[in-house]
Amino acid sequence: APGSAQVTQPPAEMPATPTGEESTQFGPGAGPPRVTTEQGLNRFVWNTRHEDAARFPGLIMWAGGVNGPTATPGVYQVRLTVDGKSVTESFEIRKDPRLATTPQDFQKQFTLLTKIRDKLTETHNAITSLREVRRQVDELVKRLADSSGPKPVIDAGRALNAKMTAIEEELYQTKNQSSQDPLNYPIRLNNKLAALGGIVSSADAAPTDQSYVLYDELAAKIDAELRKLRQVMDADLKAFNKLAREQEVPAVITKPAPAAPSSGQ
Repeated sequence: APGSAQVTQPPAEMPATPTGEESTQFGPGAGPPRVTTEQGLNRFVWNTRHEDAARFPGLIMWAGGVNGPTATPGVYQVRLTVDGKSVTESFEIRKDPRLATTPQDFQKQFTLLTKIRDKLTETHNAITSLREVRRQVDELVKRLADSSGPKPVIDAGRALNAKMTAIEEELYQTKNQSSQDPLNYPIRLNNKLAALGGIVSSADAAPTDQSYVLYDELAAKIDAELRKLRQVMDADLKAFNKLAREQEVPAVITKPAPAAPSSGQ
């Protein structure tokens, strides 16, 4: 089959869609459609989208979202498994017969939208990891400051967090607290990339040359910030932890970033 869509439970920070006979996605930020298992007839409506980009708590964007790319026209399979027994059926996604869009055009659109989705996931996972490290450093610095702990560790912790905050502010508009805040504060790299995804998916057509140029420009800027973050994690954080250990202060623990979603195609 050309592709498939996985149904997963939304993270805690993502609102789930309603349960009932039909469940569909209600726009950016909504959870994946859910399969009901109530007694009687159950119907599932697939929104034809592949896995969404990763999110993080409090994410607010303007004119863009984390929706995964739409499946291209073609033959797909649906599999129902109950008590270890599976039943498989084929179905077809057809293009609007009025369109002159070729399979190659659909594939070009899908490929670019997948790259946008994956780069958003990489960006949002980096922000999640950054925030976790900064939280630990903040808590550590506060405890040390309250107990008149070693000043070199306090100063190093504040300098480390300042570097991470500067990177985050390039990737995401941290002043956003409500859906109207982007009217007052300029969007950052992740939102610009998400908005490009909205443009590319706005019609059943191959992406324009300008879309490719803009993707390359935004991806390059994001990659530059992610390289800075890796440098901070590899050098500055290790130096901070070394200093903390020398002062007999607990070190900061980092967690590996989640894996990026597969394209499914």
